[in-house]
Amino acid sequence: METISFSPERLGITQKEALERGQLNRNRLKQLVTRISFTKEGDKYPHTYIFSPAGLGKTYAVKAHLKKSNIRYIQVSGNVSMFAFGIQLAVINFLNPYNGTVVIFVDDCDEIFRTESSCNTMKNVLDGAKTFTYEKSLSSQWDNLTPLQQEAIDFFRKEGKMGFTVPTDNLIFVFTSNFKLPIDDEVRAARAKGQAKSALLAHKNAIRSRCRVADFDLSWKEHWGWIADVALNTECLSGLEVTEEEVQIILDFLWHHWNRLTERSIRLIEKMAETMKDYPKTYKVLWEIDYLKNV
Repeated sequence: METISFSPERLGITQKEALERGQLNRNRLKQLVTRISFTKEGDKYPHTYIFSPAGLGKTYAVKAHLKKSNIRYIQVSGNVSMFAFGIQLAVINFLNPYNGTVVIFVDDCDEIFRTESSCNTMKNVLDGAKTFTYEKSLSSQWDNLTPLQQEAIDFFRKEGKMGFTVPTDNLIFVFTSNFKLPIDDEVRAARAKGQAKSALLAHKNAIRSRCRVADFDLSWKEHWGWIADVALNTECLSGLEVTEEEVQIILDFLWHHWNRLTERSIRLIEKMAETMKDYPKTYKVLWEIDYLKNV
């Protein structure tokens, strides 16, 4: 780090100060993910919800820690319908008869919290009944299911009921999302203004109350600092043999063009480094074409 020559102050903050803020936030993410190791069945608030802008490595951080800690976990998609999400849970508990806690890592969970009805379903999954319940008829979708999925649903069907009910009391959920769950003040403000979306906000706020939540609601400086810390202190660029001076050129470009960038992610750093290596004489022109919005 000592060899990096930071650019002058811009808009009241230096690159070094922004980097320090980014480091603090990344350390906070690491601490939150580490805390999952201490969560156990029976905790009042066992579930975790992590929000940050896209492309900052939330998924990688969670998976890396779960694997390192030898925690029993299963990753599922949250970018699916509630029916499909329930099928995933049914198969998991069918194949893993109750013998202790299983961590369910729900990556990109936005779809399962999109509507009031889906939020109500998820509230019961996380607290209270601690079950996933699907109450609609399955006849129109039955033939589209695999034999394993059909067997799992049959196992969790209740006599006289159309749908199925999966117990979730042995499941601890870890959610990652690019969308922030509303805090109490946001719900109150929406209600005071008579906004139509206030009911949905209230339901999402209820999800928040059932989890330990980390909001990485970053300023542009913290966002830049987070990406810079990854570029300077991880192996994300190791395969490209990029020098510290070249990394600083990339970070300077992001610093000075932040408001015009078409994306702001760790992958952008990698793509810029590849362009720099492949087109050493024209890479800056190509960066402007590929990664800056027209104004």
